[in-house]
Amino acid sequence: MLGTAPQSTQAERPAGEAGRLPPGAKAILAAALLAVFVAALDLTVITTILARIIFDLGVNVAEIERYSWIVSGYLLAYLITIPIAGRVSDLIGRRPVFLTALALFALGSIWCTVAQGLVPLIAARMVQGLGGGALVPVTLALAADLLPARQRASAVGAIGAIDTLGWVLGPLWGAGVVGVLGTARLGLVDDWRWVFALNVPIALGVLATIFATWRRAARTETRAAGRFDWPGAITLTLALALTNLALSSGAEGGGEPRALGASANPLAPYRVPLLFGAVMAFVLFIALARRAAWPIIPLSLFRRPVFSGANAANLLVGAALIVVMVDVPFVVSLLEFDAARASLTSALLLLPFTIAMAVGSLAGGASAERIGYRTVAILGLIVAALGFWRLFGWPQSLAYARMSLDLLICGLGLGLVIAPIGAAAINAAPSGEHGIASSLVLVMRLLGMTIGLSALTSWGAGQLDLLVKALPPLTQGPNEALTAFLTRQLEYQAQQVTAITLDILYQTFAIAGVICLLAILPALLLSARQGVEGGEAGG
Repeated sequence: MLGTAPQSTQAERPAGEAGRLPPGAKAILAAALLAVFVAALDLTVITTILARIIFDLGVNVAEIERYSWIVSGYLLAYLITIPIAGRVSDLIGRRPVFLTALALFALGSIWCTVAQGLVPLIAARMVQGLGGGALVPVTLALAADLLPARQRASAVGAIGAIDTLGWVLGPLWGAGVVGVLGTARLGLVDDWRWVFALNVPIALGVLATIFATWRRAARTETRAAGRFDWPGAITLTLALALTNLALSSGAEGGGEPRALGASANPLAPYRVPLLFGAVMAFVLFIALARRAAWPIIPLSLFRRPVFSGANAANLLVGAALIVVMVDVPFVVSLLEFDAARASLTSALLLLPFTIAMAVGSLAGGASAERIGYRTVAILGLIVAALGFWRLFGWPQSLAYARMSLDLLICGLGLGLVIAPIGAAAINAAPSGEHGIASSLVLVMRLLGMTIGLSALTSWGAGQLDLLVKALPPLTQGPNEALTAFLTRQLEYQAQQVTAITLDILYQTFAIAGVICLLAILPALLLSARQGVEGGEAGG
C-alpha cells in the first residue's frame, strides 16, 4: 500500500509506551525530510533552465514533445515509485529501501551532471525520479514508525507540505543556482549542470546521518504481513508509461515533414495502439486490484464520493499547475534574449505566484474549517481561472507589473484549493487509512501534472507545426542575392515563429483556466464540513 505503517499498535513499541522519541529519531527524520525536499525541488527545478539546456544540447526548439520529457520523465518516474516503495518498505524494512532510493537519486544526479545529449539526460532524470519518488512514502512510514500516535497526523501533514514546498520553490532554486554558480564558472562547462551537482553532497550528508543514527532507532521498526502486489505494480506502471508515450506522440501524424527542420516523431504512427494499450492496462490494473489481498492502491477508498471528488479535483488542479511552472519560463525565454537574464526573470516572475500560493494554502486551510471545504475549494478554482484568463491576455513583450499581478492571482487561487481538497480526501478516509489517503492525494496531483504536461506539449507541438507551415512564403526579389534572401527568410521565420509560439503558450493558459472551471464539478462532491473520522457532516 501507499507508504502505510506496519499494522502494529503503539503499545508494541517502547518509544510509544513512554511517549518519547527513540534515540536518533529526530536526526533521522530531519535527514529524511531534507532528502524529500531536495527530490521535490528537482520535480520543477528544470523549468527555469530548460531553455539553456536545449540550447547547450543542440536540440531543435520545435521538438517540444521530446525535450519536455526532461520534465515529464522525472514526474512519471517519481509518480510510479510512490505507491510501490511504501509497500516494499513495509515488507523488507525502511532502511534498505530508503538507502536504495537515496543512492538512485544521487546516481541520477551525477549522470545529469555529465550527460551529453537529450536521450542520456532524460534517462538520467528518470533514474533521479525513481529514487526521489521512493523517498516520500518511506519517509511517511518512518514518521509513523518513530513518532507517538498523537504526533503522526501532524507529521504526515508536514511531510506533504515539505514535498509541495519543494516543487513550488524548484524554479526559483534552479534560477538561483545558475545565477550564482554559473557566473562563477567553477569548472562545469554548462552552468545548469550545477543544479544537479549540488544534489550529491546533500545526498551524502543524509546518507552519513542515516548510517550514524539508524541503529539506535531501529528497535521501533516492525515488518508487515502479506505479499507485494507485483501484478498491480506492473500493470499500473505499464498504464502510466503507455499513457505518457501516447500523449507525447505528437500531433503531426508522422506523415509530412515537420516545420522548422524538426524531425518526425517516431511515436506518431503508434498513437492509437499506445492509447489502446494504456486503457487495457488500466482496466487490468483495476480488475487485479479488486481481487488482491494487499492491493498497491486500495480502490475501496474511491467508493466514497467525497474522496473521489476531492481527488478528481486534485488531478485537474495538478494539470493546471504544471502549465504555470513550465510555460511561464518558456514565455520569458522567448521575450528575453539574454539567457542568464531569462532564468532570473523567470524566477522573479514566479516569486509572487509562489508566495501567493503559500499564503492561499494557509488561508484555505483555515477558512475551510470555518466555512466549509466545498465553498473554499470552489472559490479558489474561480480565482485561479480568473488568473489564467488574465495570463491568456498577456502582451507579446515583458510587462513585469502586469505579469506579476496575474501570477499572484493565479497562485492565490490554486493555493486556496490545495488545502481543502487535500483535507477533504484525508478526512473522508477511515481513521486507520489516513496515511494511505495522504499518499493518494500526492499521487493524484502528480498524475495530473504528468498527464497535463504531456498532453499540452503534444498539442502545442502540433499547433506550432500547422501554423508555421501555413505562413505565407517569401519570394526572392529580382535583384536580390541568394545569401541576402536566405538571411531575410530566416529573420522573417524567426520573428513569425516567436509570435506564433507565444500565442500557443497563451492558449495553454486559457486551457488551464477551463480545466480549473471543470474542477468545480468534482469539487461539488465535497462536504460543506467534514468530520475527522470520515464522517460527512452536511452537504
